[in-house]
Amino acid sequence: MLSELREQPDTIDRILPLIYDDLREVARCQQARFGASPTLQTTELVHEAFLKLRASANQDFRNRLHLKRLTSLAIRQLIVDHARGKLAAKRGSGQAPVSLNEELITDNGSQGEETVLMVNEALARLEQVSPRLAEVVIARFFGGMTAEEIAEMLDISMRTVQRDWDRARAWLVVEMEQS
Repeated sequence: MLSELREQPDTIDRILPLIYDDLREVARCQQARFGASPTLQTTELVHEAFLKLRASANQDFRNRLHLKRLTSLAIRQLIVDHARGKLAAKRGSGQAPVSLNEELITDNGSQGEETVLMVNEALARLEQVSPRLAEVVIARFFGGMTAEEIAEMLDISMRTVQRDWDRARAWLVVEMEQS
């Protein structure tokens, strides 16, 4: 069914019920991680991610994990765009260094949006240095994927995923401290 999307873009509408629960789980995870924002609700995040996927329906979705990967990228973009928008009126505020861990952002204040942007900028630099490490971070941090899912998606071992995650976190912490 996923391969049909290339030939019939409107069939993505039929896929929504199949992936909706996955999208909601990823969005719920992000809402918990980045703090529940009254201006960015879980349902809104899911629907916006779906619209981004629908706009790119001419891509060849290979399998469910590939679709989940694309969803992770879409959610990352939406969260970063939301953080930029919230901080637009607060230009010039200082950025405090933070450490990257599974529960990176726990408060609801502007510090959360600043941290999202810091992580995004550091992640963009990591993509230049090591695309696979960045892919692991995006899948795990923004997509809520397990090490098992990432290993299957990238066709690497779970141990390699764990090593990549550890290396990427260490790299990002150093990058963010230098910002």
